[in-house]
Amino acid sequence: MMENKKKRNTGFLRWVIALMVIGTVMAFLVSPASAQNYPTKPIVLIVPFSPRGGSDIAARLIAHFVQPHLGQAIVVENKPGAAGQVGWSAVAKAQPDGYTLGYVSSPSILLIKGLRENVPFQMSDFIYIANIQLDPAVIVVPPDSPFKTMNDLVEYAKKNPGKLNIGGDGPQSNYHLQAVVIEKQLGIKMNFVSYSGSGPVIPALLGKQLDAGIPGISSAVPQIEAKGLRALALIDTEKFALLPGIPLIKAATGVDVSPIGASMRGIIVPKGVSADKVKVLEGAFAKLMKDPKFIAKANEMGVPLKYMNAKQFSEALLSDEKELANYINLLKK
Repeated sequence: MMENKKKRNTGFLRWVIALMVIGTVMAFLVSPASAQNYPTKPIVLIVPFSPRGGSDIAARLIAHFVQPHLGQAIVVENKPGAAGQVGWSAVAKAQPDGYTLGYVSSPSILLIKGLRENVPFQMSDFIYIANIQLDPAVIVVPPDSPFKTMNDLVEYAKKNPGKLNIGGDGPQSNYHLQAVVIEKQLGIKMNFVSYSGSGPVIPALLGKQLDAGIPGISSAVPQIEAKGLRALALIDTEKFALLPGIPLIKAATGVDVSPIGASMRGIIVPKGVSADKVKVLEGAFAKLMKDPKFIAKANEMGVPLKYMNAKQFSEALLSDEKELANYINLLKK
């Protein structure tokens, strides 16, 4: 019996030693990739706009569904102000430890750089991880509005220059830019009323404080589907798949209005985040964009998706910056 016990103890010891050896080898093999075991705690995602707007809706959806691909929760923190400048400044100044992300929106961030002096960040202050969404502008009115079509609105604006109140994120935001491009290309004059995001535009419309609104399609979809708002025209070159009945502005007016105000939204981190952490983030968001549950929920919520990897995202931002040069002076008047 004693001999059997010794055999069992010897076998157990050998098993423990074998595990220790295997563990040591595995630790050696994986140590470069898991040296920091990132992420080990929740990550903050700074959204530089108010709650309930297009950026906020998409950011919260992304934060929820990326968690299983990242291994940690992402907490959305709204920092609205100055058309995004407050929030993006906070991202640029954040510790480059991988635990602060930013939700970037173009052309909004490019407008800030192009229109203002002493902006406390540069485009080179960020690393661009992935684009998630493309959110075109839509012209909406209350359900009982006298404007039944986009042409009704255009005719009224032509006969009553500056009297039509249209609200949107601003001032000097992408939707403000879209409004002035519409004015220029349709030959009308409207009174643009600025709000701290697309979110507040909806209740202002429902409260009859505005004649029309120009939010992103993602923030307007719930009210359009519930018939709380009517969509007159989508400022895009392609139909919105979830609401194909909304006419494109070219079909509604006969004019090919540039969709310069469409929000391209994605994820950034402050410059200085290590390459291994950037790689983890890129991988997590690439997986997110193939996640069928995420795609289904985005479709259900009316969030239009458009994935670009880091290289494609950077190139698209550069292209946006070049096109913006053709229109930016309209906001300086």
